[in-house]
Amino acid sequence: MALYRAQILLEEAQHDKLETLARESGRSMSDLVRTIMAEYLTRASDEESLRQSLDALDKLSGLRRDIEDRSGRLTAAFLDELREERDAEIGQ
Repeated sequence: MALYRAQILLEEAQHDKLETLARESGRSMSDLVRTIMAEYLTRASDEESLRQSLDALDKLSGLRRDIEDRSGRLTAAFLDELREERDAEIGQ
């Protein structure tokens, strides 16, 4: 794993706590910061994936409501209308 130098400024209390945690765990401050960053970035990525999934579910719910509002039956004309709307959204 390649490592890149990054300089950060910490508040005194942050530095003291990080130094204490590193000492108690027998690790360097740099190693501890890398671990904290990796965990944060993973969590942020997971949250974004969840947000995208929830957005997709909202769109599916909206489509279901549209179908139910249009008598609950999928007719050829309705499917054509849905395809036209989808094509317009994706720019085709």
